[in-house]
Amino acid sequence: MKKIFKKEFKRNDLRNLFLYGYKEHLEKASKELEITTQPTPHMRWNPSRQEWVTYSATRKVRTSFPPQEYCPLCPGAELNFPTEIPFKNFEIAIFPNRWASFNKNNKQMSIEGLKSQPSNGECEVVVYSPNHKDTIAQMSIERIELLFNAWSDRYINLMKRDDIKYVLPFENRGVECGVTLHHPHGQIYAFPFIPPVIQKEIEAFRKENFIEKLMKNLEQNYYVFQDDYVIAAIPPFARYAYEVWIIPKRRLAGPWQFNDQEYNSFAIALQKVVKGYDDFLGRRCPYIMGLHAAPTLDDTNFHFHMEFYPPLRHGDKPKVLAGSESMAGVFIMDVLPEETAVELRKFMS
Repeated sequence: MKKIFKKEFKRNDLRNLFLYGYKEHLEKASKELEITTQPTPHMRWNPSRQEWVTYSATRKVRTSFPPQEYCPLCPGAELNFPTEIPFKNFEIAIFPNRWASFNKNNKQMSIEGLKSQPSNGECEVVVYSPNHKDTIAQMSIERIELLFNAWSDRYINLMKRDDIKYVLPFENRGVECGVTLHHPHGQIYAFPFIPPVIQKEIEAFRKENFIEKLMKNLEQNYYVFQDDYVIAAIPPFARYAYEVWIIPKRRLAGPWQFNDQEYNSFAIALQKVVKGYDDFLGRRCPYIMGLHAAPTLDDTNFHFHMEFYPPLRHGDKPKVLAGSESMAGVFIMDVLPEETAVELRKFMS
């Protein structure tokens, strides 16, 4: 693995921008964006569903569908207007979201009859490349390895904070998944609680490692790509027609435990999945992707994996959550995972 450099740049709002790269970043900053007022999001407890809902009213004014020439995620020093990244170039950049759903605000809100709390935590933007039209499908394997290392570093540092209970890097791709900026990027949400879906996974892994139990079947029948260290497969219980999980073949709490070969294998698998989706559809495939890691750095039960949810029912037909799925949480599938695994394997192996 090449040496990786990390630069911490103190922005004009006194918050940190992190730059990760294989080359040391020595460039001086250009003009920065004006300081924006920090949001004060809060959470309200839903007693019916037994889960928190967070409210952040400033999100409705966040940057949405700007012209390419005014992209706020491009290198600002190369343009005639400031952006989030005030440099001529960078490799990967991570910075606080100006319209965060979770941050260090500590503002208590009282709502009669409801339990409420400040939405403490952190929301960060992860910019994968300085090139506006890049996607993971076009990036070099070295760049994707760098992305995994950047994710690992943010996991390690965010999980040290007492106000953070869970860290979730994710990516929404395509307007079908709510994307309002087309520059290649994802986000990191650091929650002050363990999200309900993750809590169920934690409890499942405490009972048994269902991934290890399924591994032989995944390797034989459900894989779309695999090597000695990683497998990408459609889970036999998939809720989306083209849902894919990328899983290390040995039990790991998160990417911070990868060795060099696993970083490389995961980078290859991630690119094959994204490029395979695109080749399968003949266009950039919309998806929601998330990294499901353990809630603590030294967890020995959890089995890290990445999950992809393309909102497609069959081929290019959209999957819309209907009554059973939205109201009851019971997914209805009209294609079999065994069939879609064979279908996608042609494009991802």
